[in-house]
Amino acid sequence: MEFALNRIARVSNGRVAARYRAERSGVMMSRPAITILATLRGSGPVRLSLLARLTDLEAPLISREIRDLVESGHVRRSADPTDGRAGIVELTAKGRRAFQAYRDATDAIIAETFTDWSAADLHELRVLLDRVSEDFARRPGAMRRDRAS
Repeated sequence: MEFALNRIARVSNGRVAARYRAERSGVMMSRPAITILATLRGSGPVRLSLLARLTDLEAPLISREIRDLVESGHVRRSADPTDGRAGIVELTAKGRRAFQAYRDATDAIIAETFTDWSAADLHELRVLLDRVSEDFARRPGAMRRDRAS
C-alpha cells in the first residue's frame, strides 16, 4: 500500500504532471508560483510571513516568487496598514484567471483519468480517500486511541 500511495504522490506532484497541467492550462509558472496562487485564492490577502507558513515554502523562495508574480501582474503587493514594515500580498484579476485556468485543466485531467470508472467505484474511492486523508492528518497515537474508543 505504501508503494501505491508514494507512486500516486510522485506521479501527481512530479515535474511531468506539472508540465502537462501547465501546457493544458496555458499557465506556464513554477510549481511554487501555482502553490502561492492557490493559497492566496483560498486565504485572501495575507502577510508574506503567513503566506510562507500556509504554503510551507521557505521565505527566500516566497520572496523570489512574489517578486516575479508582481512583475507579471498576477499578484499585488502593498504595505500592511497596521505595520508598514510588513508586506501584504493578494491576487489580482489576472492571478485569479490564471489559477482558475490551471485548476480547470487539472480537473479535466482528473476527469479523463477516471472516465472508465463507474459512479459506484468513484463514490467508494472518494469515501476511502477521505478516510485515508483524515487518518494521515492525525498523530499516530491519536489514531490508536480513536479506534479503541
